[in-house]
Amino acid sequence: MRAAARSAAALGLAALLAVAACGRNPALGDWEVDRDDNAPGTLLAVDAAEIATLRFTGDAIDAGGTLIAVSYEIEGDVVRAVRSDGRGEHRLEALPDGRLRVELPIGLAAVYRRAGS
Repeated sequence: MRAAARSAAALGLAALLAVAACGRNPALGDWEVDRDDNAPGTLLAVDAAEIATLRFTGDAIDAGGTLIAVSYEIEGDVVRAVRSDGRGEHRLEALPDGRLRVELPIGLAAVYRRAGS
């Protein structure tokens, strides 16, 4: 009986960890535009909009000093940041090499890398 209880507890813990891992947001943290992997026009637009750096926190995006309240919907490697102000959402895609493809509110997409990498 004791072994069965331990097995059940171990399975429960494994299930809990699996659920937690599925919900992990790969976009959280500080990002900077990847100047080596974006077209010159994209870089000009990012710089003009002052969004060369982005910070994703648990409930907001800091885009060039502008805080945007969001909630996140995580679907594998794709994260949708849904704006709390009702002005739509931003699609974020975690790329296999650790970078992040961000659909920007200025009508284009840019690739970002972890700040300082």
